Amino acid sequence: MYRVSLRPAAYLGIRVELLKLIDDLSPRFTLRKKRDSFLMKVLSYVLFFKKDFLRHRATTLYPTIYTPEFWGKHKRYRATELEILAHEYVHLYDRKRLGWLYNILYLSPQLFSLLSLVAIWNIWFLLFLLFMLPVPSPGRAWLEFRAYRMNIAYKYWTKNKKYDMMVIIKQFVGTDHYYMAPFKKSLKKWFNEEYEKIKNDQLSPELVMVKKAVERGMSVRAIH
Repeated sequence: MYRVSLRPAAYLGIRVELLKLIDDLSPRFTLRKKRDSFLMKVLSYVLFFKKDFLRHRATTLYPTIYTPEFWGKHKRYRATELEILAHEYVHLYDRKRLGWLYNILYLSPQLFSLLSLVAIWNIWFLLFLLFMLPVPSPGRAWLEFRAYRMNIAYKYWTKNKKYDMMVIIKQFVGTDHYYMAPFKKSLKKWFNEEYEKIKNDQLSPELVMVKKAVERGMSVRAIH
């Protein structure tokens, strides 16, 4: 499956297959605009460090994918939208597989800052506020590593190109995910290793599912 560019019919085919794959995973799945969600508007203030949260970022809260402002408005974002669907599929897949453990892993260690509320009985619990600091989050980093591995795979399957790893690594070391893994050299090494596995078709179950969906969607409608 080595393509140079896709015709509009192929974009539509891949979109249909990805949405069907997600719907099969979670029958209650919905796509919803962030701008139409009061919760997302509130989170945009809470997550003040996450730039363009409403305009350019997708967010998944099982079983809903909240889409950014540009979604469905411009043809130039078609490829980006499909890549986002593939990425968010991994989050939905992991959330269904891990249950509430997923939420705990993703929100830790900052989640534990809530224990500071117990300080009304014992002032020492204020120390839990230290968890609000931008310290590394192994759980969130692992879950996002799995999701961004899908971005790498999707680009390889549809364009036969290697992803710019530094674009992905910035998501781990910067404000977008609250400095969850500030280890550039290690991340570059790990993502390059995953890229080689993808090229050699050594795929995890969720990668296999999305690859098959992409193949069905493309179905020889490409310009070689």
